[in-house]
Amino acid sequence: MQSRRKKTVPQADPRTMTQTELEDLYARTLDAAARQLSYRALSAAALRDKLTGQGYPDEAVEYALAYLTEHGFLNDEQYAESAVRSYARRGYGTLRIRQELTRRGVDRETAQAALAGHAPDPDTLRALLDKRLHGDLSDRKEVQKAVAFLQRRGYLWEDIRRALNEYGAEIAADFD
Repeated sequence: MQSRRKKTVPQADPRTMTQTELEDLYARTLDAAARQLSYRALSAAALRDKLTGQGYPDEAVEYALAYLTEHGFLNDEQYAESAVRSYARRGYGTLRIRQELTRRGVDRETAQAALAGHAPDPDTLRALLDKRLHGDLSDRKEVQKAVAFLQRRGYLWEDIRRALNEYGAEIAADFD
């Protein structure tokens, strides 16, 4: 069985390297970055962290990021849009998705742009409510637990309220 040790690059000062050594270092950094992207999509910040964590010099990392961005292999906007779709499919709300994008290194403006077209799926919210309530709206504590569950999943109160109204109109007045 193969060992999964973290590979590190021997530290060398790019200022003292020959042109050939420097080109080789940049090529190895670019190769490592492309290899990381072949495993999974990453934001530029996450890829930068992985490469610097492996010991690649900052100059080589910035070169690799610029090259991959210029050639369309690294695109934070596409990554953010893909992540929004993925987390929404898994039943997460806007707040949780924004938190995950931030955790994954997507800047605030890019995250906002990706979330701009996102609206929670009413069917997903109904399914989550039904999973918790099983159609029984009589137990107020269970309804409150279901609301708390949806809040933990990152849904905004107005989305929860809309879903509760659709699930059982008499509930909305109780929670105002």
